[in-house]
Amino acid sequence: MKREQFELLAPGGDVDSIKAAIAAGADAIYCGLDRFNARNRAANLTIDNLSGVLSLAHQHNCKIFLTLNVLILESEIPAVMRLVSQLATTDIDGVIVQDLGLAYLLKHHFPQLDVHASTQLNTHNEGQILFLNQLGTSRVNLSRELNIGEIKHLAQFGHQHNVLMEVFVHGSYCIGFSGLCYISSARNGASGNRGRCSQPCREQYETTNTGNQYPLNMKDNSAFNDLEALADAGVYSLKVEGRIKKSHYVYTVVDNWRKQIDRLCDGAPLSSDTTELYTVFNRDFSNGFLSGEIGKNMYIDNPRDHAAKHFSTIYKCTTDESIQAVKKKLYNDKTAIIEHVQQQTADFDITNSKSGSLKGTIDTPVLPPLEQAATNDAATRLSVLISSPNDALLSENDNIDVYYQMPMGLKAEYATLVALFEQFPRMKPWFPAILIGEDYAAAGAFLEALRPDLLITNNSGIGHIAQILGLEWIAGPQMNSTNSYTLKCLHQEYQACGAFISNELNMKQMRHIKRPAGFRNFYSIYHPNTLLTSRQCLFQQTEGCRKIKVNNGCLRRCDKRTSIINLKDNPYVIHKQKGSHNSLYAEHNVLNLAILDDLPELFTDLLIDLRDIQTETQVALEKPVLVELFMSAINRSAETQQAKAHLAEVISPTLNKQYDKGL
Repeated sequence: MKREQFELLAPGGDVDSIKAAIAAGADAIYCGLDRFNARNRAANLTIDNLSGVLSLAHQHNCKIFLTLNVLILESEIPAVMRLVSQLATTDIDGVIVQDLGLAYLLKHHFPQLDVHASTQLNTHNEGQILFLNQLGTSRVNLSRELNIGEIKHLAQFGHQHNVLMEVFVHGSYCIGFSGLCYISSARNGASGNRGRCSQPCREQYETTNTGNQYPLNMKDNSAFNDLEALADAGVYSLKVEGRIKKSHYVYTVVDNWRKQIDRLCDGAPLSSDTTELYTVFNRDFSNGFLSGEIGKNMYIDNPRDHAAKHFSTIYKCTTDESIQAVKKKLYNDKTAIIEHVQQQTADFDITNSKSGSLKGTIDTPVLPPLEQAATNDAATRLSVLISSPNDALLSENDNIDVYYQMPMGLKAEYATLVALFEQFPRMKPWFPAILIGEDYAAAGAFLEALRPDLLITNNSGIGHIAQILGLEWIAGPQMNSTNSYTLKCLHQEYQACGAFISNELNMKQMRHIKRPAGFRNFYSIYHPNTLLTSRQCLFQQTEGCRKIKVNNGCLRRCDKRTSIINLKDNPYVIHKQKGSHNSLYAEHNVLNLAILDDLPELFTDLLIDLRDIQTETQVALEKPVLVELFMSAINRSAETQQAKAHLAEVISPTLNKQYDKGL
């Protein structure tokens, strides 16, 4: 193995952590400025000290990547363009993005910048890699949920298309797929897609039937003993999580990984000593996703630092006195690390820098006026989402478009689905956000075989297939479209014919979004609110499950529901549908009739989600009657107001907090 085959990528939440990462031997550091980055709670850099950081890092052969990995609002486009114009005058080594509109602007106005796809884009199949590469991204941060076999397949695929793979190897695990977690957003407007996650998954819940108080809290990720497997897989960038961790943590983790990589490259035996990794903050460690051992052993019923408990167990402490001695030793060890880091970085000066000045006049590209579609004179079209074959008869109604939810475990249901769509040829497929491995391949085979007139996808990899096959496709709500340039990107780069505007936005954040000519704007006005989707089993810590780990049968056959009660606010519903991964839902469905009056010209299409997901919202009408009532509500007529009032009565209780708060 050669050292240039790897990049050790470290977190830099503040200047001290950046210095610590450099001292520990990081090859690259990812850090954010005080705006537009996905760690709002980190201290972050300012535009004034970035030049000094760049100079210091480059003196030590360390790269700096700037995180611009949040969704961008329409009103922020001028500011983000000014910021990128400033960055382009420096010798920054790359930028990390989530927003497709921003990636489009970088491709067309700043082609000299190296662009990386954030973990928030949740990349886990070949089509997504090709989709992002079409925008000029040179690397992607793969979904944390993938096992080593899946990673190896994608890494080798990426090498064939000049796209590097980046994998998280140490730090916090999220319970939900990144970019698809809306629990914090729905609760208080603090969206993870804006770097403001309030971490409800780490909070205490009412004790569950299995005796757990932190049923969504997972151990930390550590692939320290998996370096050889990652090297064999062809992974390039080994990424440490932790931009809100302290400098002594960053130093310790990066130092241990630096030495482990050097051992591998020198042909020396690898270390299995995790003493120092357990000394700094941890929630205990797991490599469950990487090893494919997803299950109960990945959870821990305590979100706080596990260090003292770990060493108390190692030293077999049985008395308060012995436990206190462990805690004292830990304190002394951490103090020694802090002092060592201070010594190692004492000569690191970022004030006297001549690297890429950010001062002076910056030329910001003048963006041409956005194309604006003419006012939509046609009646707003109603789309209906279903998940049961029993509801397929709804597709025979010529006045609506009916979409059928495709399972995440699509391969196992392939033949049944083909037969269903052949029986109901007017029905259209709705693809989920998660399609991994053979299930993604099966989705491609399905589209080739049936070639539907129109499809909606929440997975960009399906968008890539649709583009190649020349199929009409719509970007679904979980593709997180929040600005006009995302719509332009989807339309111009990928030939999408429409997109959903994100349900995280409020009226003011939506009202100036411009719809390209020939493009359809969709919005979901009624749906069970999916707060997160997880490859983990959410029942093992709540209702209990006889299995200790997830297997293939779980995805296909399991159909369960339960609820958990957060001690700070409302209950949440856990529901797993057959054929799909576990999901967490808000207690009450979203019903947003206000948007019909607030933004009557913005949307060409509105959707109602009638899937069989049981929340605490009660619906007093059969689905065909409900459809007719929604049609009366959205198409302005003498019955409109009466229909709206009737809907509010027959669907109750409902929530609309995200629309009120916005991002």
